[in-house]
Amino acid sequence: MSEPRIYIVISTFFPSVGGAENQALLQSSSLRKSGYEATVVTFRHSREWLPREVVGGVPVLRVAGMLLIDRWKRPRLLQKLLFLMAILVLGWTLWQQRRNYDILHVYNLGVPALIAALICRLSGKALIIAIRSAGSSTVSGAGPSLHVGSLDASAAWLRVDERLRANGQVRVSSDLEALARMGKPVMRLARFLLSSTHAVIVVLSSRMKKSLLAYDFTLPDIQLIPNGVDINRFKPDPEAAALSEREQVVVCISGLRYEKGIDVLLQAWSLVHQQAPQARLIIVGRGTLEDQLKHMAQALGLTDCVEFTGIQSDIPAQLHRGSIMVLPSRWEGMPNAVLEAMACGLPCVATRVSGSEDIIQHGVNGLLVEVEDHQGMAQALLALLREPPLVQKYGRAARATVERHYSLEQVMLSYKELYARVTGRSEEYTSVLPPSKIYQQSS
Repeated sequence: MSEPRIYIVISTFFPSVGGAENQALLQSSSLRKSGYEATVVTFRHSREWLPREVVGGVPVLRVAGMLLIDRWKRPRLLQKLLFLMAILVLGWTLWQQRRNYDILHVYNLGVPALIAALICRLSGKALIIAIRSAGSSTVSGAGPSLHVGSLDASAAWLRVDERLRANGQVRVSSDLEALARMGKPVMRLARFLLSSTHAVIVVLSSRMKKSLLAYDFTLPDIQLIPNGVDINRFKPDPEAAALSEREQVVVCISGLRYEKGIDVLLQAWSLVHQQAPQARLIIVGRGTLEDQLKHMAQALGLTDCVEFTGIQSDIPAQLHRGSIMVLPSRWEGMPNAVLEAMACGLPCVATRVSGSEDIIQHGVNGLLVEVEDHQGMAQALLALLREPPLVQKYGRAARATVERHYSLEQVMLSYKELYARVTGRSEEYTSVLPPSKIYQQSS
């Protein structure tokens, strides 16, 4: 019996880079290598992106370019209308292609997922919805601003783009929150379509499951499958002798966006620098707040001990420059950066957000701190910087954790088991795979 054919549907894909895009490429490429016909279907947001191409051995089909290219130059209302029309084009494409796939695997629970559910209901295809965001975090405060700390709160450059502001708080929309804002009829329609198509909902973390409960969005088939990491690419530095040179180096792999909390990290680092002036912080990534964050580093007197590298293609090499990894996120789904660092044998100091709180065992393979707590983060970083043997102990435990639970191979076995089950081929896998963690909820 041939393997099921899978269309992975995602709003953005390479060359756009992010956690969801990375996982989509990793998973689809792994499926292709295992003999599955995996294809990525996505939107064409830029003229430079080809309508059809192969990325990492994976066929990619991009649609609705005529509607989406340069739409950001249009008035806000027209932008929304064009995107809704693009979703209809996506739906029409999936309907036309229905004979070429057995499963639609949709990244994100939003309007495209509802269109996919309607198509699966009409065509009898299997549907999997992967929720990528655990729910919005709200950060209270007088206004949308970077973490002030010791700085002058009235400084204009600390303000965050007003588009992040809602009801006096800075927020990010989860998959479900975006649907909920459309009203109860849309939520009822979503539950009906997903239930009637026997859709499987995949969550990345325990907090995501709680988010479903909070919105009373409990479907019969909810499965926890975390992100995976290629442990052959991300592995400890073989040059163990060089450890002493990087004992006092902390690495942060992150987009420079508000939700990543790099401003909180810089405030923490100003405290670290006072007590450990020899320590260095390397920030790898780029984003909309880059100029503001560099300004903050300068205002805090950190330009000599903080390096902004921009985007780097060799992430393992960047991780190997340090002995500790830090991720100060305000919210997450399941951070690939933490998995990749732990696979490289680096203990992580991270905030208690979705994913990180599942991966990191506080005081065993890393340390957890509260969101926005720059003082707590500074204390955690100093605790590790002062105890290199503890760093090595946590690092070994971090690698072991990833090998046991989060390797790409193990995650893909769970997905293959799921694909087989939704297409009626599960008997092929029952003797090979361990049982997946499935949350059964009454409707």
